[in-house]
Amino acid sequence: MSEKTLLQVDVERFIYEEAALVDQRRWPEWLQMFTEDMVYWALSWVDESDLTSDPEGEVSIIYMSSRKELEHRIWRFTSGESPASYPLPRTNHIVSNVRILQETGDTVVAASNWLTQCYRNREQFFYGGYYEHTLSRTGNGFRIRAKKVVLLNDVVLGYVDVYHL
Repeated sequence: MSEKTLLQVDVERFIYEEAALVDQRRWPEWLQMFTEDMVYWALSWVDESDLTSDPEGEVSIIYMSSRKELEHRIWRFTSGESPASYPLPRTNHIVSNVRILQETGDTVVAASNWLTQCYRNREQFFYGGYYEHTLSRTGNGFRIRAKKVVLLNDVVLGYVDVYHL
């Protein structure tokens, strides 16, 4: 196999594993997929065709600029301290169309599409959109340096958290 094909397969496997860890609620392992200085950003829509571009100055669905913030968020919804998250929904993330957009040194930027089936309190709902992962190569494989999430839904039932996306 060519280097390009091997890279594609490695990136796909990594992104699929990330989705599986969320669905299986394996939060410590999921956290280990991120660098300490990671950014997790779920953008908001300004209008029908434009997304926000400044997470510091505009409203975002979710914005976290370190793994510590992500750790705290996971603690909130797993500790019972967040009534909106109890019970956690059962989820099934379907990721497809993984494409490598850029490879520079130890950094790979990949885009993909996603759909999440969520089940909670005898209700079923779907969220969908696309991801952009900025991955860093390390001695132990890839780590997520940045994850950008675009949610395409016009209607959100209640709230949205990292396990929905």
